[in-house]
Amino acid sequence: MLTRHQGQAMVLSLILMSFALMVVIFSFNASQLNLNSSRLQNTADNTAYSIATIAARDFNFKAYTNRASVANQVAVAQMVGLSSWFNMTDKFAKNACDTLCWVPYLGQVLSGIESAVGAINSVAQPVLEALVYAEDVILQTLAMSQQIVHYAGLTSTVITADDIVKANDPKAKLDLMQNPQMLNDVRNVWVKFQKRHSRSNQNQNQNQNQNQNQRSRSQNNSSQFQDFITVSLDSRDSFSKSRSYKLGFPWSFTAFPLRWKTYKAGGSELISNGNNEAETWTSMDTISFHLSKFRCSWSGCRWRGYNEIPLGWGATRSDNRANIERVGNNSSWGSSRNRNGWASRYAGDDQETRGGYNGVQPFYGLANGAQSKNQTENIAVVISKSQNNIRTSSTVDVGEDNTNPAQSEQMLGDRMTAISAAKVYYSRPYDLMISSSAWRRSDGRHEYGNLYNPFWQTRLSDTTNTERNVVLALTRML
Repeated sequence: MLTRHQGQAMVLSLILMSFALMVVIFSFNASQLNLNSSRLQNTADNTAYSIATIAARDFNFKAYTNRASVANQVAVAQMVGLSSWFNMTDKFAKNACDTLCWVPYLGQVLSGIESAVGAINSVAQPVLEALVYAEDVILQTLAMSQQIVHYAGLTSTVITADDIVKANDPKAKLDLMQNPQMLNDVRNVWVKFQKRHSRSNQNQNQNQNQNQNQRSRSQNNSSQFQDFITVSLDSRDSFSKSRSYKLGFPWSFTAFPLRWKTYKAGGSELISNGNNEAETWTSMDTISFHLSKFRCSWSGCRWRGYNEIPLGWGATRSDNRANIERVGNNSSWGSSRNRNGWASRYAGDDQETRGGYNGVQPFYGLANGAQSKNQTENIAVVISKSQNNIRTSSTVDVGEDNTNPAQSEQMLGDRMTAISAAKVYYSRPYDLMISSSAWRRSDGRHEYGNLYNPFWQTRLSDTTNTERNVVLALTRML
């Protein structure tokens, strides 16, 4: 026999509905927190990566302009070298005409050659002088552009970072009170990791190093300003570095017991004028006959004499700070003094000044403390978002506080916080190195970071315990 039971199920339904509602609310809160946390972390990553990218572009711009400065230094050496070479050729044509223009028929040919060479030289010299002036302006412009980009990058980081935060999440905030690490990291990258090297701070570094121990002196006395000069000298083309050679037959031959040799010597050199004076590009070109006789004496039989007959000479400097007669040594200008001593003296006496060169300009390179490093320290960025801007149930006034299921979502400092870090690192493009040997070092050695090659790149990095603890402490206090 069936028995019918009657009653109300509303109480049980309300209890079940309450549990279901709490599950929905907690699920909604969890999804909102997860969504906002991921979005905030992406914003922090983008901001840190963008600041590091600004730094990488700053480094690469300076590397490009340093290479351009080296190329223009070599161009000044070429202009000065061409000037002295044209002067030597002009002098050679004049000497040849003075000696042989009395010879019938040959004299007319030599006179025509002298006139043509003289006309070419008279046109070439002012053109070369103008080019030296132009190259000096370019060098100063490159140095100035480095400073402009340097300070523009330094000052734009905070503005750019704030714009990136707003573009990614308008409700997020780059709070400078939470970012003392970011400001210090930016300062380290732009002020401590790199330095503007000049003639003056080269001398300061040398004076400071005198008070350090022997090991420190051996590491720091290698001035980067002097290194830049060395790079410029090593980058000279074959014409600028040394245009010295022995002429073949009929300029050099042996008719026993006489032997003739004709040597052409020349080159361009960057001369230092002292600690506080700008450098000078100088050039010298000489050509001379050398006559020797085969003679015997008590010491034996051999070629003796080597009497020099100067044929042509020329010397040019980019400004009047250096006197070619008093600078250089026997190996300078393609060993001109060693090979053609008399012609070199005449060249020094007849030296000319072409242009208004103002020396090697200041440039940016890595600081001494950043030598043998391939990356910067972390650039840490902290992004926060007020809890009121996160749409959880805690932002809605429903019921009493003790009945609000979102109380368990209370955030430290009433905000959600994300931290991210990025680094700038130096690396040759290995993918391109595999496909082409042009990207590899010819010596195969490891290359540390420098501001001569534009191989600086950006990557996100792990934050350190110190960085995270600082953010935690600041979040508690603010």
